Amino acid sequence: GISNVERTPSSIELFMNGAHMATGRYEVGDVNLKSETSRNIDLNFIYERDGYFGNLSFFRNDVDNYIYLQDETEEEHEEHEDEHDHGGLIRADYLQGDALLEGYELEIGRSFALGSGELELSFARDALKAEFASGGYLPRITPPRNIFAARYTQDTLDLKMSFKDVESQKDTGVGEMVTDGYQMLNLNMTKSFVFSDTERLSVTVFAKNLLDEIARNHASFVKDEVPLPGRNIGLRVNFQYN
Repeated sequence: GISNVERTPSSIELFMNGAHMATGRYEVGDVNLKSETSRNIDLNFIYERDGYFGNLSFFRNDVDNYIYLQDETEEEHEEHEDEHDHGGLIRADYLQGDALLEGYELEIGRSFALGSGELELSFARDALKAEFASGGYLPRITPPRNIFAARYTQDTLDLKMSFKDVESQKDTGVGEMVTDGYQMLNLNMTKSFVFSDTERLSVTVFAKNLLDEIARNHASFVKDEVPLPGRNIGLRVNFQYN
């Protein structure tokens, strides 16, 4: 589809002038920000036949006056150091510039009978490229990812496995550091016990980041200080009744 979208700046983007502890930033808005205008193209293809399935999506967003939050550089910090230390926080200003965002999302897979249940295998990949018209990359853009998944269902049993291979992000914005890639293995098993039409007990055993990788989310403001959670294994019990 084709669309044309206009977005006015938010009150935070216009008037913010203070600490935002969740991001570790001292954010400064700009009352002179203009409205964003985005011309968008989206193409979607879906396939389903004989147990095979596939989804493919392309998108292109041509944005005028794209609004983003930009950390000050070390040189700018040294210039402002005598004026205000911002409580030890990094100063970040709301800026804007024309930008082009292009990307795709792909998923293919197959489901088939196995024993008395059903097995589904799939592969997915997504990638995004985001650049300013004047040159340079937008900040905090997610890197390409490959996701391998398997799921087996049998009556009241549900088994899931996913392996996520996240590439390093080298297309960095001003002041950003390269973020290393990582692999994430997650396992999940759920067994349900049905007592009646209105009562159901579900017991789930899960293991996340089973490889105990040191993983960082490039889109996070605090990626360098706070990595994603390490290996964690747990049990969850859920009782439903009406």
